[in-house]
Amino acid sequence: MRHHALAAAILSTFSHAYAADETTLQTINIKADRPTTIDSVAVVDNRQAQNKTLGAMLEQVSGVQNSAFGPNAGAPVIRSLSGSRVQILEDGQSILGMNALSGDINIPFDPLFVRSATVNKSSDSVRFGGNAIGGSVDVDSGLISRKMEAREKEVELVLRKGFNDTNAQGLRLNFNDQQRFSTNVQLSFQKIGQYDIPGNSKASVCNSGLFPANGGVNTFLADSCQKEARIQQVYNKSSQPYIEQFIKQNPDWADGDFSFYTNKPTSVWQGKTWVNPANPAYVPGTPKTVQNKISNDVTPDYHGTLGNSQSSNNHAAIGSTYFFDQGYVAASVDAKESKYGVPGFSMENKSFGANPEQPQPVGVVIKQDKYALEAKLLEPVALLESAQLRVSRLNNASGERLGSATANDYQFDTNQAELLLAQRRAGPLSGLWGLSYRARQIAGSGTQRYLPDVDTTNRALFVKQNLDFDWASFDAGLRHEKVDNAIRNSAFKTSRNASNARLEERDFSLNSYNVGASTELGRLFGAKLRYSSSQRAPEVNELYASNRHYSIMTQEEGNQNLKAERARNTELTGLFGYHGFKASATAYVMKYANYLYLGTSGLQTANRLPLKYWKQTDTTLRGFELDVSQALELGACGKLNLSAFADLVKNKADKPDSLRAHNDGEYLPNMPTNRYGANLQWENQGWKASASGTRYDRQKYLGRSVGEEVPLDGYTLVNLQLSRAFQLSNSGVKQIEVFVSAANLLDQEARPHNSPLKYIAPLPGRGFQLGLTGRL
Repeated sequence: MRHHALAAAILSTFSHAYAADETTLQTINIKADRPTTIDSVAVVDNRQAQNKTLGAMLEQVSGVQNSAFGPNAGAPVIRSLSGSRVQILEDGQSILGMNALSGDINIPFDPLFVRSATVNKSSDSVRFGGNAIGGSVDVDSGLISRKMEAREKEVELVLRKGFNDTNAQGLRLNFNDQQRFSTNVQLSFQKIGQYDIPGNSKASVCNSGLFPANGGVNTFLADSCQKEARIQQVYNKSSQPYIEQFIKQNPDWADGDFSFYTNKPTSVWQGKTWVNPANPAYVPGTPKTVQNKISNDVTPDYHGTLGNSQSSNNHAAIGSTYFFDQGYVAASVDAKESKYGVPGFSMENKSFGANPEQPQPVGVVIKQDKYALEAKLLEPVALLESAQLRVSRLNNASGERLGSATANDYQFDTNQAELLLAQRRAGPLSGLWGLSYRARQIAGSGTQRYLPDVDTTNRALFVKQNLDFDWASFDAGLRHEKVDNAIRNSAFKTSRNASNARLEERDFSLNSYNVGASTELGRLFGAKLRYSSSQRAPEVNELYASNRHYSIMTQEEGNQNLKAERARNTELTGLFGYHGFKASATAYVMKYANYLYLGTSGLQTANRLPLKYWKQTDTTLRGFELDVSQALELGACGKLNLSAFADLVKNKADKPDSLRAHNDGEYLPNMPTNRYGANLQWENQGWKASASGTRYDRQKYLGRSVGEEVPLDGYTLVNLQLSRAFQLSNSGVKQIEVFVSAANLLDQEARPHNSPLKYIAPLPGRGFQLGLTGRL
């Protein structure tokens, strides 16, 4: 039917998102819960990617950038939104934890064996709740077989050697009886001692931009650069023509250097007249005081290497599925551990006069255990096509280390359950009904603790319906959600600057809905229109945080009287397809009421940390995404795919009051800059090659933290990869694939504007990785 042709056109427009760091060509397709026609998303396959973080895996999808809190922590930033506004899931269950509240905490992620990640760039609150108000990312871990594998046994062994890149080893097993049981086992390890960089770890503006031409000190830049910067007024010994003879002979009477000089040839002291000799250093017309500009590094400024950038990640997991005539039941156990440094970063923005030669580097330790159960039953009753149940227990422990000492530890224990009922199609109508429940307990400890112990419960009911005709498709969805926060007794104390005198429980009732339509406009064109109204409850840090949050170099203060956010999003997509050429252009407007942001008070607390409060204002996000691709069949020379993309987003406050305009500006700091990228993918008889280049522009839309944000130069990232697969029919090894990849081939000094560490930690310089994958 004609709507299948439209779906194929939509599918092809995402072809730019092939990752350049893969030994096999990725496939991009459209995938979502039933119904699928309107809520189209990009599915990035990840069979053998060399990505270190989930953000790095997805950053070539238009509209998606990497948060880049150093090379070891990176989350997806979708249309300038991240953290508690982008839901991160694994196998359909949320894995949001401390990673949503503190940018240096990475999302636990196995870059070797993750199968794919499903990215929804639109608001996904109907499906996944308020934490998906800015979109969602669902990672397929590869642990669960949802259909019987094609072969009775498969073994995959991965070995990689990095040069300014990680070393990695991995083993994946699948064994099954081709009838009822299928079991997957995964083991992987990644490690690097440090990354090399071109030039210095601190940006040149950390020296040239600290003292503006109009005077004073740019304290925001100094703190971001982890510099001690101040101006001393020093007496100018050349400003006065005579030396005070009495003071010269009686120095105990002096109050400072200025006491030794005078404008008078004689002076009277104790009834005696003293003749003052001429000052040989005297320069007529010079001022009495001069400025002494002090600029010292709080953390080292490394050259050629990125200090404290080491990382190690370990992963062990097993999942098993039992198939029966009407569905399957699967269970999995997954354990991940990470230890890494936050490069160039110190939790102590040392006070003036402290010894900057004794930095205390920040380290992060993460341990996550997940226990999951998934079951699907086909045609359980007459009106249902299927029923699916997901249940999981997630234990996530994340902690920051200050040198060898513990700064803080947080334990997130989350129980989740979701029931999905897909109704049987009735003519053009199909749909999905769902119930979800999530209970999360947060417990903290350590001297640098900024969150209380909180229990949060989410309960929701949602429905999605789709009408699919030959000429057009329509869909609608509705969700009702309850969020309850309860404070537990603990040793947590709020600061004297806190907005909250006494912590109290907060409950929220949220309603979200969306409607959409898609149609063909002739044989070559198509269009999609989508509108959504979504709500998000403030997260626990926005409500209750207090004290120093060194990870974001801020004295962070929550406000338990905050309201829920409301986002009204309108999105229009135009499609074009002709003889292998595909184009997609999307424009969107997201109007937020009560948009939550961390506002600057203009004051500083201990160790020169800026005092910031969670506030709300109306905000509008506008942007566009453009994707084009051309697929070519080259006959004996194989297949070639050329693609390109561009994106831009602006996040701007609506009619900010004078305090917001002065302290924070119209735009928030660390907004993603606009980009332009191109990608080439070639495949022929076991050979595969890819080349990509992405240009990141200098940011034009600058935020403030009292002082204006200082933009950094744009840069271009070029990546290459070449692989060759060998079929070995006469041995126990089915296939061997070898590859070589190069990242940042131009060795550019790359500092993403949306990275909180942009002034002190650039992206790694040129790196190479050699790899071998054997399949038995």
